[in-house]
Amino acid sequence: MSGSVPGGDRPGGPEMARAQLARALHDSGRTPSPAVEAAFGSVPRHLFVPQLDPAAAYADDALVIKYDADGLPVSSSSQPAMMAIMAEQLGLEPGHRVLEIGTGSGYNAAVLAHIVGPGGQVVTIDLDAELTDQARDRLRAAGYGAVTVRCADGGFGDPARAPFDRVIVTAGAWDIAPAWLDQLGPGGRLVLPLSVRGIHLSVALERRADHWAAASAFRCGFVRMAGAFADPELLASLGSARYAQAGGGAPVAAGALAAALSAGPVAEAGTGAAEAGLGDVSDLDLWLTLTQPELGRLTVISTGPGGPLPFGGLSRGHDASDLGIIAVARSGGEIVVRGYGPCGPALAADLARLAPAWVARGRPGAATLQLTAWPPGAPPPAAAGQLTLGRPHIQLAAGWPAG
Repeated sequence: MSGSVPGGDRPGGPEMARAQLARALHDSGRTPSPAVEAAFGSVPRHLFVPQLDPAAAYADDALVIKYDADGLPVSSSSQPAMMAIMAEQLGLEPGHRVLEIGTGSGYNAAVLAHIVGPGGQVVTIDLDAELTDQARDRLRAAGYGAVTVRCADGGFGDPARAPFDRVIVTAGAWDIAPAWLDQLGPGGRLVLPLSVRGIHLSVALERRADHWAAASAFRCGFVRMAGAFADPELLASLGSARYAQAGGGAPVAAGALAAALSAGPVAEAGTGAAEAGLGDVSDLDLWLTLTQPELGRLTVISTGPGGPLPFGGLSRGHDASDLGIIAVARSGGEIVVRGYGPCGPALAADLARLAPAWVARGRPGAATLQLTAWPPGAPPPAAAGQLTLGRPHIQLAAGWPAG
C-alpha cells in the first residue's frame, strides 16, 4: 500500500512502529471498534510528519507542526490516543460524510477516510494555506487523495457540501459555531474539544427535541481555534516564555502570578482521598472547577525548552498580597491540593476539605458529566448541581445534577 518504505517492517521501521501503536491503542481500550483500530494500523503517520524519523512518528504524542511568532503552538498532529477516543465518539460507519475542522498535518483526515471507506467522503478545512497545501500533498502520497482539502475559516463549515453525517473539530473551541450544527443531517453528531471554564472536554453532541446533549465527554488538550470563532480569552505573558489564560476573561495579574508559580508550592493539603485510578486527579479538578464558580480558572503553558508544559488550577485574588492558586495533584497514593502564593495555604486547605463530598458523590468526573447545549434565546432550565455558561451562539449547562 502507499506509504510503505523498503525495510519498513524491520525492528524500528515505520511499519513495525505503526503496528505497535495500533496494538497499544487496542490494549489501552482506546480502540474498541475494529474499524478504528484498523485505521491506526494502516494509515502511515510518518508521511504526514516527515520532519521526524519514521519510527518516532508513531509515538503516542501530540506533535506540534507550527508555531507563531511568540513560540506558541498554532497547529499540531494530535496525540493518537486522543484521536482514537474522538473517532470512537464519532461512531463512524462506512459511507458516512464527514466534515473536519482543523486539517493540521492531514493525518486525522486520513484516519477518518480509512474508516468511512471509498463510499464515504471526508472534507477537511483549515485557515492556514501552507498547512492545507502540505496536507493535500501528503494525503495524496499516503493513498487518501480522495479527501477534499479546503483553505477557509472552518467556523463557517462547508455549506456547499452539506449535510454531513458527522462533524469533528480538532482545535480547542470556546463557542459552538452555528454552521457545525446546521450542516448536520438527521441523526448527525458533532464531536469537538469544548472549553468549559478553561478545561477542554472532548464532547459528542447529539440532537434532542430542542437542544443538544453530550453522549460522552473526555478531558483533553488542544491548540486553540483561530478565525472568526477564536477563543476571546486572551493569553497574558508571564515572561520567561510562559503564558497564562484566565477562564471567563478575568484579568491576569501577570507579575504576581509569575512570582507565585516561580516560587513553587508553599503548602500541600491532603484530601484523605486515595488515588483509585489515573483519572481521579483530573476528575476532582474538573468537579472543583464546576462547583466553585466564584474561583478563577487558570491555564499556564510554557514554550521554553522541553516544549509546552501545561499547568491548570484555580485562583482567588489578583495581586501580590491576596493571590492564592491551587492545583490538584497526587502524592504517595493520595490526592492532594497544592497551594501557591501568599493565600495559597488557606485556599488549598479550603478546597481539600471539599474532597470528601466529591468522594461521597461517587467521584464524579468527565465520564458522568451531564452537558447540554441550548440556543441562546432558550436558556437551559435551571438544575441543581449544574453551572450555566453563556456563549454568543450557545448556552451551556454542565454539572452533575443531584438525583
